[in-house]
Amino acid sequence: MIWRPALREERQVAAVWAASAAAALALTPLWRMLAHLFPPCGFRHLTGLPCPTCGTTRAGLALLAGDLPGAFAHNPAAATAGLAFLAGGLAAAMWALFRGPMPVLPLNGRPVRLALAASVMANWAYLFLWAPQ
Repeated sequence: MIWRPALREERQVAAVWAASAAAALALTPLWRMLAHLFPPCGFRHLTGLPCPTCGTTRAGLALLAGDLPGAFAHNPAAATAGLAFLAGGLAAAMWALFRGPMPVLPLNGRPVRLALAASVMANWAYLFLWAPQ
């Protein structure tokens, strides 16, 4: 892995990410009040089958309530993404505050795309087979 100095724009993005994660946590009571306003899943309503994002709202609310098992039960991919967003916001704040270097990760696009597609399919299979309704 190679390290390089971070650009000003990268530090600005880190600050926005940190502020967004903090706002998401601070607005938890508002998310709970507004959650019932979200429409039900149209795909599930039409077909009776879960879509790849079914349970995302419930997973997010459970995550914000600190219920990690509940969040992962509703939608593992959404819970993982939510945790990554919150942890990344904290890490971005620390990184920007201490002016750390930027890692350059050599990623080949094809394996990353294949891993992402496999994880989406595995999550959807979980929603079909085991997720609470």
